[in-house]
Amino acid sequence: MDLTGEYEDRNFVVTRGDSRIAITIARNKDTARLGRQNRFLIDDMESAHMLAYALTKPLKFSSVYGENGVYKFVLQEVNTTDDDNQELGIADYWLHFPRSGEEPGQDDPGTPAAPGGTGGRRKWL
Repeated sequence: MDLTGEYEDRNFVVTRGDSRIAITIARNKDTARLGRQNRFLIDDMESAHMLAYALTKPLKFSSVYGENGVYKFVLQEVNTTDDDNQELGIADYWLHFPRSGEEPGQDDPGTPAAPGGTGGRRKWL
């Protein structure tokens, strides 16, 4: 229940490998742009290695009235990548900002193209 991966009733207990979490986040002009392509690093800032989560269910309709309200998102745990900045706690950071020795705006050949785009870096939120 409650996205923890555990279910129990009186005579039956089971633990599933469910690695989803639910978050509630304020609606604003920046969070309105969030979609299934977004990933997040979520963990205690003192953790040696933060966990990565992908936005899998952007529930944007139930608690919004006009331009005010909150979004309820379901995130699925995914693998971290070399593009994640663990120190700052920002997923896909190195896709949008240059590493040392790299010039601003220089495309990394390994950077995938944006969906429907022509390649290169996408703007970070």
